[in-house]
Amino acid sequence: MSIRARLNPSSQGVNNNESFGNKPALKPVYATLLIIEAVSSLKACSPKLRTRTPQQALPLPVHVVHEFPKGTWVENLAVRQNDQILATILTAPEIYQVDPLGIVSPILVHTFTSTTGVTGIVETEPDIFYVATGNFSFATFTNEPGSWAIWKVDLRLFSVFAPATVTKVADFPQASLLNGLTLLDNGKGIVLAADSFLGVVWSLNVNTGQVAQLLADPLMKPTAVSSSKNGINGIKIRDGALFFTNSNTEIFARLPINKNGTAAGVASIVASGLSGDDFQFDNKGDAFVALNSANSLGFIAAGSTDSVVVLAGSQDSFVLAGPTACQFGRTLLDEGSLYVSSTGGVAAYKTGNFTVGGRISRIDVGYEGY
Repeated sequence: MSIRARLNPSSQGVNNNESFGNKPALKPVYATLLIIEAVSSLKACSPKLRTRTPQQALPLPVHVVHEFPKGTWVENLAVRQNDQILATILTAPEIYQVDPLGIVSPILVHTFTSTTGVTGIVETEPDIFYVATGNFSFATFTNEPGSWAIWKVDLRLFSVFAPATVTKVADFPQASLLNGLTLLDNGKGIVLAADSFLGVVWSLNVNTGQVAQLLADPLMKPTAVSSSKNGINGIKIRDGALFFTNSNTEIFARLPINKNGTAAGVASIVASGLSGDDFQFDNKGDAFVALNSANSLGFIAAGSTDSVVVLAGSQDSFVLAGPTACQFGRTLLDEGSLYVSSTGGVAAYKTGNFTVGGRISRIDVGYEGY
């Protein structure tokens, strides 16, 4: 597998324009939340600004939407139907809403108790999300088995006057490190959760709270000799298969599944040699992968064989310091843009020497989401 960057890393830069300027405040700003709906309505009525443009000069510019304080690990994100961004925080048990236009300061959606952080997030119905929480120590970079749970976050009535409705769906006493989430069957309410430490996939019926181990494939496991025990990480379902990254073995893989989510074969490697975290597909089947330890956003073309193109960032740059996940915008203005969450750089959490904070950034890739 070759990872190709087409420009010198030293030529890369971060675009911090006023429209997407940094907002340091983290406290709730509910009095200005009404602005969000008005802006979203205007955006939905605006003409399309971009078309699909597969051939662009690389690396692509990175626009910082918001930078959190140094030492804030933004683990994952989702984009609401009104285009507001939900960011899950691993260094604190919190979810924030981030305005992609930078007009409104980040809003604290919810703080969980009796847990240290939030990992995966998935939307099952408009403005109904499920998130995973658990205990993770940044002092030792270890997780606490049995501390993990999945919660429902209902934002349908979330407004200036009403908080999010948050309820626990199920505990996962046998899980070790819940990470990426994806939706298997909306009609039956089945959500899948990757367990990075155990190298398995759990299923959760969000209607009944029933938990079961659904998938276990050798390619999902971390290697026994590695100090990093994060195997399977991001997961997505497309075209009758579960796609996943394995951060430890540095692969992007595909496992054919039946309609009920059980394995219909064995997993195979799509691409290797990439430090993949979470990822997203476009509407053509191309994959955009957050390359966490490589400080980059990778691109795997549909049908390609073991080839990854670096779209933005570089190993020696802080443009994308520790990217963790990416999601497409949901309006005509930004459907060709990826929003990327990042940590500030994994190494900084071990040394304590932070250059940048965790961020939500925007990269205009010119492709449309799946």
